[in-house]
Amino acid sequence: MNLKQLQHFVTLAESGNVHKASARLNISQPALSKSIRTLEEDLDVVLFERLSRGVRLTPVGQWLLSRSSSLLSDVQQLHTEIDLIKRQANGSVRIAAGTVLCSSLIPIALARLREVAANVQIAVESGYWDQQKHMLLNGEIDFFVADSRELEDIIEFELVQLPAEPICVYVRSGHALLKKKKPALSDLQRYPFTGLTKIPKELERVLAMYPELPAGMLSASAVASNDFGLLRASAALTDVLFFSPPSAVQDQIRRRELVRLNLPLPPQLQTHFAIVWLKSRQLSTSAELMKRTIMECALQHFQTGTSLPASV
Repeated sequence: MNLKQLQHFVTLAESGNVHKASARLNISQPALSKSIRTLEEDLDVVLFERLSRGVRLTPVGQWLLSRSSSLLSDVQQLHTEIDLIKRQANGSVRIAAGTVLCSSLIPIALARLREVAANVQIAVESGYWDQQKHMLLNGEIDFFVADSRELEDIIEFELVQLPAEPICVYVRSGHALLKKKKPALSDLQRYPFTGLTKIPKELERVLAMYPELPAGMLSASAVASNDFGLLRASAALTDVLFFSPPSAVQDQIRRRELVRLNLPLPPQLQTHFAIVWLKSRQLSTSAELMKRTIMECALQHFQTGTSLPASV
């Protein structure tokens, strides 16, 4: 079985007719029929029922179609990305990203891009989504990556969501809360916490629904900053509580600087990151390559992050 046979199979399955499929593939009908027979012989299954007017998938054929379509799509994307790598030359990209992402996903994506496109120049601005939306509208950046909860209704924007992660509570190794076998949400009220100087209104509403959680994420913070890396470092050195997605603290967990509390946090407490660009402006080759690299790294990096166990 090879990719050409799969392409022939998918085209015939979609058209249901050898004549139409061969025309789409620009090959003769006998050549298409031979390709399908060879595929069936290789797999030792019957993929199509031969009817008087066309063909119909068997149950095995339906299963193979569901797998083949995604596989061929992945192959097409690989071709597209290789073409982007070849064509990027000496391009430049201007992006912006949320402070959490600038301390986690973005450095990984930059390193990945450098491996395949070392000549691309990247400028990254760190900040909040409300500032970055104006930067995009004013043409100051190619795209940005940030919390999208307050951006989805802006008609000028195109968004692609990144995988969501739970927001968990972390404390330094040796913290008193780690001695509790089953810490409760009410235990959090006894300790100060770190917090970003700005969070989405929707997230504020979620926190307000749970009185056990620290109220007023901003006003009650012992340490408030727009620098996520600073907050993370402070949490590793003091008794403050630190709210973070798992992917943003992987290194600290490996070094045992931070430990996740096993708490029954509300499921709505999760990330909502997206890549955002203008519908009216086509991304440059280099910007498209950067965007795809961030998406791929998010799929890998966020899955790794969410698999990390609690340590209490």
